[in-house]
Amino acid sequence: MHLDDEYLTGLLATNLDGSFGQLVTTYQHRLYAFVLRQTGNTHDADDIIQDTLIRVYFALKSYSATRVQTLKLQSWLYKITLNVLYSHMHSSRLQLISYDLSDEGSLLSIEDSSLGPEQEVWWREYRRELEDLIATLPDRYRVAVNLRYFEELSYQEIAELLNQPAGTVKSNVHRGVELLRKMHGEAHMNQVG
Repeated sequence: MHLDDEYLTGLLATNLDGSFGQLVTTYQHRLYAFVLRQTGNTHDADDIIQDTLIRVYFALKSYSATRVQTLKLQSWLYKITLNVLYSHMHSSRLQLISYDLSDEGSLLSIEDSSLGPEQEVWWREYRRELEDLIATLPDRYRVAVNLRYFEELSYQEIAELLNQPAGTVKSNVHRGVELLRKMHGEAHMNQVG
């Protein structure tokens, strides 16, 4: 069960050391899956999330209790994660590549338990194929599509997170989805032909 952000920021404001583990438990897997979809590399994703959580802890430690309580926690965490990701990309020339999530299936599990075994296998394969295609999108589209459809953030939340107008975010999501449709169609045509 995930604690809601308002409750969690209240805990963090009053007892950071005692409640930081709850923040990690609540967000670590989501942030890791997000970074993994961006990098395609489990080692890089591990490093980025470790650095992110360290930065989060020290940032919270330096904030006043009032500031911690007023944080939009989810957006703030993704902002720090993106900054760490971009820092790693810049410093190590991290390559954003296609990847296989077969060992990471639990991070991106299907949430609809009503699916039968055959449907679940199909859905996992389809999602893996989609994630491979997303990894090949240009960065501005990949980030926007990832945040919108995998992290389920609103256009406004993404706009605030990326410091972009909401119209730009909508455009990037739309163009990213159109590119995915085109690549998906080409991939299937290549399999047939």
